[in-house]
Amino acid sequence: MNLYENMDQAIAGLVYGLDSLAESLAAGEKIFPGDPVFGMVGDEKMGYTARISALSLTASDELVEGNSIAVNINGIDIEPVAFGDTSEDTIRNIINAIDRNMAVRALGIDAFHLAGSPLVILLQGPGVSITATATVTGGDSQATFTSAPYTSMRFMGVARFQQLGYGKDTGFYPPGVSVPVQTRGKVFVPVADNANPDDKKPAYVILSGVDAGKFTEVASGNYDCGCFFRSSRLSGNLALIELRGMK
Repeated sequence: MNLYENMDQAIAGLVYGLDSLAESLAAGEKIFPGDPVFGMVGDEKMGYTARISALSLTASDELVEGNSIAVNINGIDIEPVAFGDTSEDTIRNIINAIDRNMAVRALGIDAFHLAGSPLVILLQGPGVSITATATVTGGDSQATFTSAPYTSMRFMGVARFQQLGYGKDTGFYPPGVSVPVQTRGKVFVPVADNANPDDKKPAYVILSGVDAGKFTEVASGNYDCGCFFRSSRLSGNLALIELRGMK
């Protein structure tokens, strides 16, 4: 029990019943039994925990001559970028500046431009929570940038429980280790302190805040994993959910 600190952590990830399926993914970071596991779209061999790992920065209007755009990503200041020939050229220059920043690259965060969306910067980084701002100064007008999370990862399932002892007093899957991920069937998972689970209620994954990685019946602002609760709150902060494949 000293590996898991409390009964909740020892039960999370336990499979309930015989009708279940699982597959193995390599842990891209530390993963605990009972954690929801996500894979990058197009590269789902690595598993990651729940977080806002992708974010968009969208300008409210066209950029103009004389504008200077300063971007901050996870507390890292990017060298300000001056307006180019067009708004789209400027956005591309900002993306290049982000990708050249060694501190941002060290975090594993990449910047992208979306065809058909000339005023949008996309940021993505599996295994890291992303925060970002962009501020425009100079010129006759200054557009404002708003940030919003977007989905770049796909829910794969829940990390199964097994006796874990990869290091002294560890009850988790360390990076690089194979993780058995429950993809169908019933499994015990952690729920948020204020969650009110009940049989047949839809279950959602919380992506940010102190309850990131826990399940809730609240849809707003949370990830629709296609799961359903199959119990009310059990001992502590646990509930039983039913998985129906990736979403």
